[in-house]
Amino acid sequence: MSNKTKAVFIIIVGLILVAIGVFASILLTQRFQADRSPATVKEDTVKTTVVVVTRDLFLGDLIAGTDVKLVDVPVEIAPRDAIATLEEAVGKIIKTDLVQGEMVLSHNLADPTNNNKDLSFILSEDHVLMAFPGDDLMSRESMVQRGDIVDIFATFKEKVKTVGETTATTGEPKEPEMRTFTVDTLQKVSVTAMVLEVIEQEKNAAPLQGETAQTAPKPETRIKAYLLALNPQDALILKHLKDTGAIFDIVLRAPTSIAQYDLTPVTEEYIIEYYGLEILP
Repeated sequence: MSNKTKAVFIIIVGLILVAIGVFASILLTQRFQADRSPATVKEDTVKTTVVVVTRDLFLGDLIAGTDVKLVDVPVEIAPRDAIATLEEAVGKIIKTDLVQGEMVLSHNLADPTNNNKDLSFILSEDHVLMAFPGDDLMSRESMVQRGDIVDIFATFKEKVKTVGETTATTGEPKEPEMRTFTVDTLQKVSVTAMVLEVIEQEKNAAPLQGETAQTAPKPETRIKAYLLALNPQDALILKHLKDTGAIFDIVLRAPTSIAQYDLTPVTEEYIIEYYGLEILP
């Protein structure tokens, strides 16, 4: 083989080796870039619809239509008892605090109906739930609603000893006498729930003027009792007054009222002095 032929052969082999090296470099560069770049193709995520709150809600709040909305979330992060429709949440009462965007779960809701026994949701550990009769005029006129802030006034009779006075004949202390007192029994009481009596009108009754036979009259409701969350001592005081025949009246406060009134119990002497009755001829 001549020197010219050898030179041509060496050049060709060199070019082949250079081409192989360039090709291998390109393959390694592409593989390195593919390992570092994020995946561009994502698998389809299965989603489900859940109800979330649109604002912070607190223990005992009643959920309104504007308080919840529907969102789609991956099915793997949705709890098994997550509420899926707005109708299941609206009108219910929550048993725990919820923050904005939190999913609404069925075990965190209570239905505020008379037949529902799940009323302890609003109670702290140091409160009891007491049923209080709705016999006063405000109750008969259905002026009080769930969530209202009320004060409870009471008039009752109690035996009182007369200090420092004796009978004219024997000189012995006088016997205790029954006195009438009117006091503010409790202040700033929140009406937790109400027990209502539904009064159905007779179906065979003749339709009133302006009604047709097909128009069903709306049933009337009457307040039978209030459910109040109280500390045990206040509940005992209220029970004692109720069992001893006290006459109660409920007065309605403004929704924002937080004042603690310093009231003086009213007695016969208080009325006489207040109106100046002792100076009458």
